[in-house]
Amino acid sequence: MVTTQPQPQSPLTGGCLCQKITYRVDLPPTEPLPKIILCHCTSCKRYTGSAFSSNLVVPASSLVYTSGTPKLYLGASDRGPEVRRQFCADCGSPFTSQPGGADQIIILKTGTLDADSRARCGQLGMEIWCRSKDEWVDQVGRVKTTETNMG
Repeated sequence: MVTTQPQPQSPLTGGCLCQKITYRVDLPPTEPLPKIILCHCTSCKRYTGSAFSSNLVVPASSLVYTSGTPKLYLGASDRGPEVRRQFCADCGSPFTSQPGGADQIIILKTGTLDADSRARCGQLGMEIWCRSKDEWVDQVGRVKTTETNMG
């Protein structure tokens, strides 16, 4: 009987807006691709400058910066313990959040994924901190849309 070893997944890749910092996420071959988690907490809103943060939770050891070094900011969270946040000091793109006491995982911001990696991780898994959710968010998909800008 021949046993087959799980084949490694191709890594997820991404970078910041100015592309001075890029990264790779090498996921364990036995784990499925992570699903997106939307966070509506106040600190995620401020960190991303949006109504919520779109995230993937991955093993901290799987994230490798392939060029550049992000800046680290330690800040408060709605949860209590301090959160470590990595971002590009040049363009401001947020890369990660890592709640205090959660050293085995890191929360990757999906907006920094390259297009093909973002397409591979296209399933929404859950929304958290919904008590802080902006009321208008539920209108997404129910208003006029356009393929480009408003012009």
